[in-house]
Amino acid sequence: MKALFNILILLFLVTACTSSQEENSNNQLSLNGTWQFIASNKLNENSIVKNKDIQWDTIHVPGNWDTRKRYSEYEGKGYYYKQFKVPTNWEKKQIHLKFNAVYETAKVWLNGEFLGKHVGGYTPFEFNITDKVTAGNSNSMVVMADNSYKRGAWWAWGGISRDVNLFASEEVRIIYQHITSEPDFVNKKVNYTIKYKLENNGDKEVSAKVYSNINGVEVDSLEMLIKAKSNAISSIKFQKELTDVKLWHFNNPYLYELNSIVKVENNKVDSVSDKFGVRKFEVHGEQFFLNNEAVRMNGVNRVHDHPDYGNTEPDHLIKSDLLDIKNNLGCNFSRLMHAPLSKNILKFCDSIGFLLVEEIPVWGENDPQSIPNNPLTKKWMKEMIERDYNHPSVVAWSVGNELRTTEPKWGMQHLTNDQYEYVNEMIDYTSSLDNSRLKTYVSNTSYQGGEIGNEPYENLDFLCVNSYGNAIKIIENVYEKFPNKPIFISEIGRGQIGPAPDAQLQEDLIDFMKNLKNYPYVTGISIWSYNDYRSNYKGTPESGFREWGIVDEKRNKKKAYYQLQEVYKEWQD
Repeated sequence: MKALFNILILLFLVTACTSSQEENSNNQLSLNGTWQFIASNKLNENSIVKNKDIQWDTIHVPGNWDTRKRYSEYEGKGYYYKQFKVPTNWEKKQIHLKFNAVYETAKVWLNGEFLGKHVGGYTPFEFNITDKVTAGNSNSMVVMADNSYKRGAWWAWGGISRDVNLFASEEVRIIYQHITSEPDFVNKKVNYTIKYKLENNGDKEVSAKVYSNINGVEVDSLEMLIKAKSNAISSIKFQKELTDVKLWHFNNPYLYELNSIVKVENNKVDSVSDKFGVRKFEVHGEQFFLNNEAVRMNGVNRVHDHPDYGNTEPDHLIKSDLLDIKNNLGCNFSRLMHAPLSKNILKFCDSIGFLLVEEIPVWGENDPQSIPNNPLTKKWMKEMIERDYNHPSVVAWSVGNELRTTEPKWGMQHLTNDQYEYVNEMIDYTSSLDNSRLKTYVSNTSYQGGEIGNEPYENLDFLCVNSYGNAIKIIENVYEKFPNKPIFISEIGRGQIGPAPDAQLQEDLIDFMKNLKNYPYVTGISIWSYNDYRSNYKGTPESGFREWGIVDEKRNKKKAYYQLQEVYKEWQD
């Protein structure tokens, strides 16, 4: 027993040392783990920040407070408290504090000083805290998360839902490297562009040189002049023979690796590595083309929701869900969710060959954000694109879901044209950030009174339509008014499916899905939804879960699962 105890101690020490070395070698320190927590909409914020007479609970980060029985119905402000030390070997480094997601509005204080605010629950944000901390000394941090903002029918899971970490850098660092690799099938070339954004936190202008390689093969170097306390963006372009390149495809998702280092006065100051795929996803006429081949692809929407994990998306859940969706249901293409997806979902979709449309959370006819020239939605789109640019699985961006961009007929309430102008402008803005991917939005009026001229049809690469009625009539109506572009049925359903295990799809829905295969301009369908999900939206059953899923919230399969499996097999034949 004593020998076993000694072995366990040795294993613990080895593991601890390895972890510490990894953190130091990567200049990263995770702040995940146990934090102190209090949920309150009444306590004085200043008292909480100063930690005066606060009775703290404990909570795990990343996590959602609503997964705990005590806070399961709580809405509003939750405060997190954490003490930490900056490693002593970071003394002459730039120190950054990064949050990968906090839902939905976040405020951060460090040692009692307010650092800033971030609005948007699904994208990362960070602070440079170099002048506010001293290596080796203890620091205190308070984070406020407010989940009172809601869109859609999904549950507004509150809290610090993704990783938090400190990281160290030199004065000059890479903010991002974005690689575009577009095959030219006419000239049998692949055209590459690498765009670098570098930051200089120093007090002097510097000349930085960037050296890159793809899978060990060097590409041209780039020299950039960066002013003090500023950043600079520059690009390099080059070509390769198409025959020398392996293309990324849903049947063969081959990934390359782009590695770059930055040198200043011949000293290495930063390095970064990103995986990417070489593929071209485009529209010709009324069809999608992947790598110069017409494709039709089906999918399922998946809500970031689980009763045990909230919307934190642990790796094992993502792997289990997405392998089931792709391998067992035969799906290759979907929007999945009405918000930026977690980073580990994107990486996994890259690796298995699953194509995605990513969307910012603007939803419905009365969304307060669907107004022209909205700096907040532009910020969400920019944060999403900058984070996700290199993922080959992401083939399109969407600016919103179920928007009404015309004055509806048939007795619907009068609406202004704000949403039309919002969509038109946001599509243009998105193109300015990334013109290598398709752009779309989900219209709720393309089949309810919309016509060319009062829908932003010309600005879209393809149409997305959600169908919860007679899908055949809806699609025929849309195509009659908006021809010559592909139509993707981004959601299809026919009422809530019901609880596991016996709930089934309605027979007319099965007929609609089978018959839609006969419409060549329909590029695919995506059922709503894969999983049941927690909600307090109107129409939610007493269980507290919207039972639209082909599996329930715990991933138990319903009869509907096997019905959908048969429908999608027919599409593949």
